[in-house]
Formats: sequence, C-alpha cells, structure tokens
Amino acid sequence: MKPGPLVEWDPPHTAKALLVCLPHAGSGAFQFRPWQELLGPDIALLAVQLPGRESRWREEPATGMAEVLDELAPALAARLDLPYFVFGHSMGALVGYELARALGREHGRWPRGFVASACRAPDDQGEPSGSLGLTDQELVAELVADGAVPAALAANSRLAAAVARPLRGDIAICDSYTPPGEDTLLPCPVGAWRGQDDAGVTDEHIRKWRAWSAGTDTVRTFPGDHFYHHADPRHVTAELRAFVLGLLPPHS
Repeated sequence: MKPGPLVEWDPPHTAKALLVCLPHAGSGAFQFRPWQELLGPDIALLAVQLPGRESRWREEPATGMAEVLDELAPALAARLDLPYFVFGHSMGALVGYELARALGREHGRWPRGFVASACRAPDDQGEPSGSLGLTDQELVAELVADGAVPAALAANSRLAAAVARPLRGDIAICDSYTPPGEDTLLPCPVGAWRGQDDAGVTDEHIRKWRAWSAGTDTVRTFPGDHFYHHADPRHVTAELRAFVLGLLPPHS
C-alpha cells in the first residue's frame, strides 16, 4: 500500500481532540512519534508526512504550496471527527497555516487553535534563499550555519545527500510562497513560540503573527535554539496539552 500524507501511532480511544503536527524543512513525521504518549489520553496526534522523505522517500518532493495543499487538505478533512488543532515547526508552521486556511475556507472546518513554532509570520518570510544551486554538502552546511537544520547532518555525507533531496523541494516551497491577504485571518487563538537562542526567529518576528489571527494570541519563549522542541519534548508537549485542553469546551 502506498504510504499516505498522514501518520499516527496508537491514537487513544479516549481522545477529545486531534493535534496535527507538521515538521521542519527536510524532515518527516517520525520526530513526533514520542509525543503521542507525552500528550496523554485526551489528545490524538496526527503527523504530516510530505513526499520524498521517510516512508515516502521514493516519491518526488513537492515544490509548491498548492501542490502540498491539494494532497493534504482533502486527506485531513476526511479525518476530522474531533475538534482539531495545528502545530507546525519552522516551515511546518507556514504549511500548517495555509492548511488551516484551506480546511476552513474549502471544507468549513477551522481549527480550534494554531501554534506557529520557530517561524516568521507569512508576510515576513524574507527574500528567496538562492541556495538551490549549491551541492548537497554546501546546501546542508549553509542551513546548519543558519540554524535551520540540525548540525549533525553536516557531519555525515550520506545523510546530507538523503536530506538534501527533500530540502530542495521544501526550499522551493518557501521561495515561491506568496502570503495571502489579511482578509483571510484565522478565527482561532494563535500561539507563536520560539527558542530563546534562535537568532533567525526573534521575539519581534513571532509577535507579527498577531496580525494573522482574529482570535486571541500568546507569545512564548522556551529554553533552547531553533530546535528547542527536540531538546525538551516533555515541556513542549505539556504546554501543547495545556493549549489544546484550555480551548475545549468544559466537560467535552
């Protein structure tokens, strides 16, 4: 059977909400596997797996946001039997934001809450990177230097080559991205989170997410760098659990 874009691990039958998690550029769904147990029995985790990595490594990576949404939105819409929330890290937050908009506008299913982690707001993404012409090693080394991918990738040439393929697709998605108009704000609360040592995504950057939500917003800083969510997953999942359950109706 061909692997699909959504991955889950032993979802609890007692779940009251669904948490959709989207990974950073070049990465896949597997990083979220430990989170299901940490989130507890009230929340079912559903991780996004884009083509070209992990279980979908044989497929060609997507290179545009529309291509990603054309696959993800209907697949996720068919799974929304519970109130849902979105957590996206770095590029995953940008995709998650557009996914939430697509589900709301095209399927009438807006999320109850959205967390943008280690990501600038849609209108603050910066200029195209210009890095697609680099060799695999150069590409990974540049992104490691920028703090955009884990440093361990640069030390292993085979791993760098494997990661470079989906990275090139993800960079193309970001480089070609055009932010929507402000008449399409998310009608739910938005959390904007970052690691305190992340020089590429500052407090000023994440505060700009306030302009993209018609609901309430919270700005949070965690110990760590761009990948703070890996350094202390118990803390991060505890905060996510509080965010999700705090937005559900009482006694739901």
